[in-house]
Amino acid sequence: MTYYKTEKMDGYYRIGSPEGVFCYLVEGKEKAALIDTGYGFGDLNDAVRSITDNPLLIFNTHGHVDHTCGNGLFEEPCYIGEKDMELCRRHNSRDMRKDSIERAEHSVDYETGKEFNGLPERFDEEEFLSRGCGNLIPVKEGDTFDLGGATLKVYETPGHTQGGISLLYEEQNLLFIGDATGFFVWLFSDETTDLDTYMAAVQKMYDLNCDGYIGGHNPVVMHRDELPRFIQAAGEADYDSGQPFQAFFGMEFEPRVCALDGMTLDDMFKPGFASVVIGKDKRKQRN
Repeated sequence: MTYYKTEKMDGYYRIGSPEGVFCYLVEGKEKAALIDTGYGFGDLNDAVRSITDNPLLIFNTHGHVDHTCGNGLFEEPCYIGEKDMELCRRHNSRDMRKDSIERAEHSVDYETGKEFNGLPERFDEEEFLSRGCGNLIPVKEGDTFDLGGATLKVYETPGHTQGGISLLYEEQNLLFIGDATGFFVWLFSDETTDLDTYMAAVQKMYDLNCDGYIGGHNPVVMHRDELPRFIQAAGEADYDSGQPFQAFFGMEFEPRVCALDGMTLDDMFKPGFASVVIGKDKRKQRN
């Protein structure tokens, strides 16, 4: 079985993997850009090079383990929001990588509930555990990268993490957002922001008026008219009435799912579902 699944989309490529993480490739005439590197369990470099031979730029939308652990497979610099650089280093530690392997071996399809082993064949555990976080280079709002007929512009979109960024593909009017927002966004643990900062970031995305908003875990492109519900979910979030949630990190924050319209996790894949997952420290901010 091929570990990575590469799909040609409208103006870009999507590289998917069994654990439900997407990386994206934008190809210009002179350079190509890889947006996020996933867990890096498989040979992501080979998957990229099956698409393009152009010199490569690498971007991390944020520092979490499932978006940066493939960085060390590449010699090229990895651009990331400055406030997420330390988070990226922490999430690429040997202990975090061990946890990632264990979870991958017991992966669960959230739609079917079935468990499966998400690691590729001939997985080299020691190489994975010893891999670094790549050559991290900080970027800030307004930084622009010309790939040759394809331009990426950086927007700071904090919330899910303090240094989260999104990348606007100007010629296609598409915004690659990582985990910056969505119908089930995690806003707990010490690297997340307050809810007002998150809502302001989603409002910024809305104001950009993009033709599509492309997330790191969502196989369906999101559209602008969905964003107000994500803002509303954060604005109305009530921790005390939220549904307890079992996460693979940050459980000391006792995360709970706060969904709109009385929905629960059982409704996650129904149309119109919108929620935020917040910790007990967010309770006071909504009073």
